[in-house]
Amino acid sequence: MGLWQSNFTQWAPAWAAVRGLHSTLDGDAVLMAPAGGGATPQYVVTWPGRDTPRAAAEVAGLRGARLTLVTDDAETAGEFAAGQGLTSLSRLALLTADPADLPQVPQLPEGAELALTGFQDYAVAEISAYTEVVASGRIARGDGFAVFGGIDIRRPDPDHTMETAVLAALAEEAAYRDSPLILMPALPKSALWYARQGWGPTADVLTFMRARDA
Repeated sequence: MGLWQSNFTQWAPAWAAVRGLHSTLDGDAVLMAPAGGGATPQYVVTWPGRDTPRAAAEVAGLRGARLTLVTDDAETAGEFAAGQGLTSLSRLALLTADPADLPQVPQLPEGAELALTGFQDYAVAEISAYTEVVASGRIARGDGFAVFGGIDIRRPDPDHTMETAVLAALAEEAAYRDSPLILMPALPKSALWYARQGWGPTADVLTFMRARDA
């Protein structure tokens, strides 16, 4: 069993935090939704998993709900979801890294400044140019791990200068807090670039919705 699976109910809430979502534990499932209530939740579970069939059944019966399966067996996970009347919505790659393997010295564009601000559930690294925020990213920490997310590049960045700087700032924070494992769901098309920065693919993050809601 990989670390992403054995400590799933610890890092999944951190993933919710960097997405700006509230999370609650429901057995082995993590329910994510915007704070304040009223929104249909996203059920996040592992495949296979003890509570996965129950979560899938609840999503199949709840309009607007989403089921997210974190798995290293995407084919059978997709077959399972289809058997529950669910259709594919999105796919992410779960990347992991040791901060020691990542750049930790942000190289900022000329005239740019970096700030790290802590909040209750996460911290934000922001790059500003002439008082305007041009790039940012979030980190949420747990016992022995950190989760990156919310990477937001607001200007053209063809050579990944600002993205690299944001990730380096977050890696520096993870190393400072002695987090030996970093997790980050990312678009599969970006996985090759991340691999060159020291990240490795660990699992797939597959999200499904009711076929009749599509």
